[in-house]
Amino acid sequence: MKRLWYLSLLVILLIIPLVPGAPISPTENVIQTEVPAGINTRVHGEDFSEDIYNEVSQSGYREFVRRISENGSRYIMDYSMATRGTNMHARNYIIQQLDDLSLGRIETEIIGNCLNVVGKLPGYLPGNNPAFAITAHYDSVQGSPGANSDGSGIAAVLELARVLSMYEWPLDIYFIAFNGLYTMTGMEGSPQVANEFNNRGIEFLMLYNVDTLLFQNPDVPRDERIQFGYNMVGYHNSQYWAELARQMSNNIGQNRIVPIPSSSLAIWSSSDHYAFSQRGFSNVICAFESGFAVDSSYLNLYDTSTNLEFNYNLGRETTAVIGASIGFTMSRVLGEPLKTEHEFSLASGLWEQIYITVTTPTIVNITARWFGGHSSFYLLDPAGVLVTARVFDYASAWESSNVLNQSVTQNGQYTLIVYNQYYRSIGFEVEISIETDIDANGVLDSQEYWIDEALFDSDLDSDGLSDAEELFLGTDMMLVDSDDDIMPDKYEVDNGFDPRDPSDASEDADSDGLSNSQEYIGGLNPHSADSDNDMMPDLWELENGLNPLVNDADLDFDEDGISNLDEYLNDTDPQVPKAMEIPIEWYTTPVLLVAVIGILVYIRRREDPWN
Repeated sequence: MKRLWYLSLLVILLIIPLVPGAPISPTENVIQTEVPAGINTRVHGEDFSEDIYNEVSQSGYREFVRRISENGSRYIMDYSMATRGTNMHARNYIIQQLDDLSLGRIETEIIGNCLNVVGKLPGYLPGNNPAFAITAHYDSVQGSPGANSDGSGIAAVLELARVLSMYEWPLDIYFIAFNGLYTMTGMEGSPQVANEFNNRGIEFLMLYNVDTLLFQNPDVPRDERIQFGYNMVGYHNSQYWAELARQMSNNIGQNRIVPIPSSSLAIWSSSDHYAFSQRGFSNVICAFESGFAVDSSYLNLYDTSTNLEFNYNLGRETTAVIGASIGFTMSRVLGEPLKTEHEFSLASGLWEQIYITVTTPTIVNITARWFGGHSSFYLLDPAGVLVTARVFDYASAWESSNVLNQSVTQNGQYTLIVYNQYYRSIGFEVEISIETDIDANGVLDSQEYWIDEALFDSDLDSDGLSDAEELFLGTDMMLVDSDDDIMPDKYEVDNGFDPRDPSDASEDADSDGLSNSQEYIGGLNPHSADSDNDMMPDLWELENGLNPLVNDADLDFDEDGISNLDEYLNDTDPQVPKAMEIPIEWYTTPVLLVAVIGILVYIRRREDPWN
């Protein structure tokens, strides 16, 4: 039996295939870092207005209204009452929410003896730049829970704090909750903040004050459900921003906004923005409900979050439009005109209107792509008078057509009408390009930005990225490799990686078995599994001692008459001559045969000992 055991073991060893040698290891990668928390999208040259609009949540907005008003009136007779009761609890709630919703990014302080809450989401640009602000008051009249006045405004402030904190913006954004609008002397809190901002030299591109939104006038058209009152001190200071809000609401929203002059807004001089307007801040707007005259719950005990007459969609629309306007404004990029893109489908006989808000003499360039024909394009001026029109009988679905190229000189809101005269539905892609000058300083926005232009020509770390580019990217001006992942910032930008995220060093963009950092160290193309296009993968070449940067497919390193490429295709070793490779079958087959015969003979003799 012992002999049979040895023979069986010999057979097993011969049958087991030879274990291949360990592959040649590519360049070792020591980066094993996870994606760091808190990396937000840094905004520059990309329009996130529609993303912001869609992110605003009506249910979240409504919950903020409920929470701020659920404990009853937040009335204070004077500033001394702000340190106790429901007013204090509301303030603490707002402070906590600003911190939680922004994951600690919003810096909060208390200004004035009325204990106004001022939160700042810092912009990434250096210098003394203009800012945005979203404001509301958190106190209410005596005896009123203040769900609409002004829980609806506080909800807008908090919801925008949540949404806008998802991004890194070039400019500061303030989230302000005033206190003391309804004290015995009236409007005590907002003047304290306005004075402090004046002392600090803070300027606003726009301050959006949100005061009572939820009651609509059922008799007004749908595009007049929310009033945006503007300061009558010049088109660019305030009216432009009200019309921009209308543009956002029409072009990407539900078309609910109507701009109105301050003289027509019922609460213009009695809401908190007025304190800023009186102190030299002319860039202010007040958002207000259209149903004020018929709002039976205004400033009384029926102003509760469960009031069935309240339309929370109006609050959500106002909030989303303000956020979209801020995002749209900060999407600008130096050297390029303002461009907007619009996609929509029109059934036969229907039309689409697109608002274009003009701030300086410009050429309105409109291109479009659609499949079909019989489509008309009309451009109307701010008064609704036809400027120009063009009718198409046919258009290419694959190439854009030059629709309009019209010079305009009047500031205001123009309207593009697209009309489908075709017998069936048509899908349109429209691009509009204009020059702008939103601050009316005589310099086109495409020719200036909110930083020192010298930064575009300096490169402190000599990494090939200008200091301005480093600001926009969020990388360190003094480091060639900001995220310390071996790959330089410029290399990561050129190859579509994130120079602030070290985890992409261990990723494999081309799925070839080599990490991105290994590709960089080896000088390979991180987006091609075959950097030298010789039909042999980079990893295989490295493992077999070939050069993945040189086309060596036709060479024959082992001089066995078989090219490197054929060795790869045949799955043979390009470093071992074919003649030296002894196939396993050549020597295992006769040995196996002899072993099996030996076993059979042994067994036969055991069974028949007389033979």
